Amino acid sequence: MKVRVLFVSKEYQPLYSGVARHIQGLAQALRDDPAVTLSMLAPQVDEGQAPFPVIRGGYRRLWGCLSRCDVVHLHGSRTPLVLCAALLARLRRVPVVYTPHCYYDGGSWLVRAFKRLWDLTAERVLLHIAGTLVLLHEGWIDDLAKRGLKSRRVMIVPNCIDAQRTLCRSAAAPLEGRPALLSIGRLDPIKRLDDVLKALTEPCLADAVLHVIGRGDEREPLLALAQQLGITARVRFLGWQDDDASAAMMAACDSMILASAREGMPTVVLEALLAGVPITCSDIEGNRAILDTVGWDALFAMGDVPALARCAYATAQRQVPEQVRERVRSQFTWSGQAPRLAARYVELASRVVSTAGQEAR
Repeated sequence: MKVRVLFVSKEYQPLYSGVARHIQGLAQALRDDPAVTLSMLAPQVDEGQAPFPVIRGGYRRLWGCLSRCDVVHLHGSRTPLVLCAALLARLRRVPVVYTPHCYYDGGSWLVRAFKRLWDLTAERVLLHIAGTLVLLHEGWIDDLAKRGLKSRRVMIVPNCIDAQRTLCRSAAAPLEGRPALLSIGRLDPIKRLDDVLKALTEPCLADAVLHVIGRGDEREPLLALAQQLGITARVRFLGWQDDDASAAMMAACDSMILASAREGMPTVVLEALLAGVPITCSDIEGNRAILDTVGWDALFAMGDVPALARCAYATAQRQVPEQVRERVRSQFTWSGQAPRLAARYVELASRVVSTAGQEAR
């Protein structure tokens, strides 16, 4: 039996979103799998090719889409569309797989209070409905417990990337700066790019240039901070770039930086290390889950600007050992992880068929 799997998320924009990039990688890996066929529903969809049919739509399309699937895989925490999909799937007796990805707790006191209320009500319902809860690493089990959420039927599937992704670093023209530092990600307070800008004022990074790929509401505040710090000439805000342009800049930099306060399991770290690009990371659980596993020691205490500067400078002088790249290939690529999810889809769908057969008798 070929299992029809519907992905539901609030967006499918792989150029801008780590969640969408995760979905894209999984879909590409399962495109030729004989056991499953994939489709997706999302209100916000990028123009361009996708490895599976993507339906642009929201609440009005849910019921019809659920009628044409055997399993629904929901992506993204604290998302009303995802909650609605779970409730309707329950009514239709469609098995639910749920990947929260990450819980961001920032914002004003009112926003934080609303997030807490959601976790204790709507998110609790979601976890109860889910036939399988997919978490990115073991640390999320404890995180859920601290939120008062019970994690049942858990499956650990890390963020993954395409095993074929490689860069030709020797052929790339070097970026400006000594060292040339690169940040890729949305411009959001959770990414703590203000720390990276402040690090450029440290003596060891006096000749460094920071190249920033990404867009977001923090662009203007970051530009103002760069001007205040007197480093405008050493910061390049480049907006969003396509994969080819981003890959070229990765190949041309001395080191990448991820200074975030919170991450699920950042794809950019995996992409950098697999491509042999040194990367400096804040010492948070999502980053450590990758770096400890592959043996890349380039962590600094989150929020410690002098430590960030020292670590970035030291990392820029290093090369990524082949054994680190091989560990990324073996443990964090979709070719190894996607078949596990395909098997779970088949298992969940088969249970429904078996139960329906027993009830018919």
